[in-house]
Amino acid sequence: MLPLNDILKIACDNGYSDIYMSAGTNILGRIDSNLQILVNTVLNQQDMINYAKDILGSKFENLEDIGEQYISFSILGVGRFRVNIFKQRGSIAMSIKIISMDNLDKKIDIPSNIYNFISKLDSGLVLVIGSTRYDKNLVVSSVIDKLSSTYSKYIITIESAIDILYKHNKSIVNQREIGTDTDSYITGIDSALRENPDILIVDDIPNYEVLKLILKCCDSGILVVAMVYSNNTKNALEYLIDIDSKYNSYLRSSLSNLLKCVVNQRSVTGKEDTLHLFEFMINTSNISNCIKENNVKQIESLIQNSTKFGMYTLDMSLIEAYKSGKISRDTFIQNISNRELAIKIILNY
Repeated sequence: MLPLNDILKIACDNGYSDIYMSAGTNILGRIDSNLQILVNTVLNQQDMINYAKDILGSKFENLEDIGEQYISFSILGVGRFRVNIFKQRGSIAMSIKIISMDNLDKKIDIPSNIYNFISKLDSGLVLVIGSTRYDKNLVVSSVIDKLSSTYSKYIITIESAIDILYKHNKSIVNQREIGTDTDSYITGIDSALRENPDILIVDDIPNYEVLKLILKCCDSGILVVAMVYSNNTKNALEYLIDIDSKYNSYLRSSLSNLLKCVVNQRSVTGKEDTLHLFEFMINTSNISNCIKENNVKQIESLIQNSTKFGMYTLDMSLIEAYKSGKISRDTFIQNISNRELAIKIILNY
């Protein structure tokens, strides 16, 4: 059995993004979106038990009881990893996401108008959305890194798995991982509320109870930066409003008052390097009314017509990137949501 550290090092050294391990098959890896054999050796059930024990240690018993465990870990000089270990057909399997050492310190250039807006907030809700965990984490880590190096803040994070390690600069950043440092989002947020942080970061809003606690923090004078899986602002707001139909009216009222802005970031393939494009919505009085009246379908057009406030949609960012020659026609077409508009733009450029 090849040691786990050796497998992880092979994957990191050769640019793999994910590793898949299951009894009865070779160790597979994902590189450039394609699955390949990473290590040509067929694993058995005992191999998988040993690898799971290497990663989980004393938490292996939880895997036996619950059937799955989701944690992150680091190996000095190799990298940081996020792993989902689970049972399937009575045996153990795992999927390992590689977060390279380079990515731990990787930052993106947040548009100045977005950063300046967030940096002036003392309380309320900043919603960071995206289609991948990595995109959202990259935005938040870049904002927090800049804030913590400029201001003296007390920052707490509640994370399902810690991917990016924040540094203490002028600020103190305490990171709490669910299952290791706190039992759940509920207990972690409730504890943070008693600690009076300046900024609370929550990496997901899975249900109404979590959202209710987040809104309570916002209402008590804490700036909460929360993340949601979504492709666009409209869908994200619809998800939050409908997270529990019983409390739809309360959520619309609270969000219309406490939401400050929504930041959406998408990474696309540029002609020279990966390009980070943004969508930015500020909760103006018109948008607040749309949320309160459950008319979020109009929000995209309000963003499009509010450029004077520094707002823009992802489609607007894609058009600008295409016009300036930063992305190819194929990338432009693949990512834009308004295909009719895309055709007009292509015909003119």
